[in-house]
Amino acid sequence: MKYDVIVVGGGIIGVMCAYWLVKSGQTTVLLERGEIAQGTTANSFAWANATSKTTDRAYHDLNAMGLAGFHALRDEFGAQALGIKSGGSLQLAEPTDTAGYKSLRDQAAALATFNHPARWINTQELRALEPNLAHKPDAQALFGPDDLCLDAPRFSRFIAGQIRKLGGEVREHCAATTLLATDDGVVTGLTCDAGDLQAQNVLITTGPDTAASLAGLTGYDGFMSGFPMGKVPGLLLSTLPVAPNLLNRLIYGAPSNEVHILPEPSGGIKIGADDMDGMITDDQTDKNLRRVGLLLLERAAKLLPALADIKIDTCTLGVGIRAYPQDGISIAGQMPASKGFYLVATHSGITLAPAIGQLMAGMIHTGQTPDRLKPFALERFAGFS
Repeated sequence: MKYDVIVVGGGIIGVMCAYWLVKSGQTTVLLERGEIAQGTTANSFAWANATSKTTDRAYHDLNAMGLAGFHALRDEFGAQALGIKSGGSLQLAEPTDTAGYKSLRDQAAALATFNHPARWINTQELRALEPNLAHKPDAQALFGPDDLCLDAPRFSRFIAGQIRKLGGEVREHCAATTLLATDDGVVTGLTCDAGDLQAQNVLITTGPDTAASLAGLTGYDGFMSGFPMGKVPGLLLSTLPVAPNLLNRLIYGAPSNEVHILPEPSGGIKIGADDMDGMITDDQTDKNLRRVGLLLLERAAKLLPALADIKIDTCTLGVGIRAYPQDGISIAGQMPASKGFYLVATHSGITLAPAIGQLMAGMIHTGQTPDRLKPFALERFAGFS
């Protein structure tokens, strides 16, 4: 069969791209070498937000579009079906921490200039919103009311089901092996485990494996060393279900206790800490993961004392290997010197998926780069202009 588009990679980005391609009338097949959403998507903190993106306006706006996309999908299909938990986020600040307090205040000011729904709340409001938290008596917070927590695998599998209902194809356990193109770079399809597939467009959404995918599909090993993206490991701990309403929204602890926790739609608590990710970069043995997991639990219990009785052996530890472009900003668009060959590689894949999916679908369908995607083209990097 001949397709308009072949999407390679069944994480949340690939699924949302395929969904919007089918919605736009494109004959689409999604290829996943394993199972849908079992890679980075399954090991993500899964906080959909734009409140933490304030250093670059274009990047903030793209994240805000992604967050709005989740709200629209929730309104259409329902929060339970999609694995979405509302409630917002709270980023804590302590006035005695001069640098941390000022940084969060600056973040709040930037969000106000962006007209993003976020507001500063005092200690009394903080206690009312999350009475089970432990914090300093004068703690305050930045409240992002529209932020969401997501069961990303559940969400992705649901959307994959919608792709099938709309007439698209989703092929699991089907690896792409070779890009098919003319000598002047015009895509004609690719070869996969099921044989040759014809298509005018191929979109790569393989996250941290992007460089390896490009090298394998094109036969050009230079992508392995020359593609402007690194890989960042992240350790996450998930508890068994806890008491209802123990925690109602995502919490970022103050710098004095750097930890972030959120209520999973399944009922447990997910825990992470950015500074602890470096502790597992070179050692991901079970022993070391358990050691760092104990540290995560210790920090989380300082913030949410009810977690003090949680035993590490009842928890799940997961390591997500995340894509990280060299400048920290997403890559999305057409490969230079090609026609019909596209890719997406991004760190904030959870939040961005609805926006990038819709924008990439429009780009492929019309052949025109949407204004919102122009700052994220691969050509901004040396060697790809």
